[in-house]
Amino acid sequence: MAVDTDTVKDMALLARIDLPADRLEAVAAEMSTILEFMGAISKWDGDGVVPPPPTARRPDVPIEPKHTALIEAAAHHEAGQIVVPPIKGAS
Repeated sequence: MAVDTDTVKDMALLARIDLPADRLEAVAAEMSTILEFMGAISKWDGDGVVPPPPTARRPDVPIEPKHTALIEAAAHHEAGQIVVPPIKGAS
């Protein structure tokens, strides 16, 4: 389906877009291309689609850090985790 400049003018008016006259031809061509592509998509029967590979999920195992120097360098740490003090004035 080809879009002409009159259709572009009407659509710009409905969308309240100020479209300069020198852009009408280019926008009409772009809209025609988009509509042709959408028509091709609607005719597609779905052949050639490769099913995604099965998802491999890991068991829920806690990860033990190998390097705890950063955690131990924190001002407050407990059981391998950094303890963040409460923020004053927070509700």
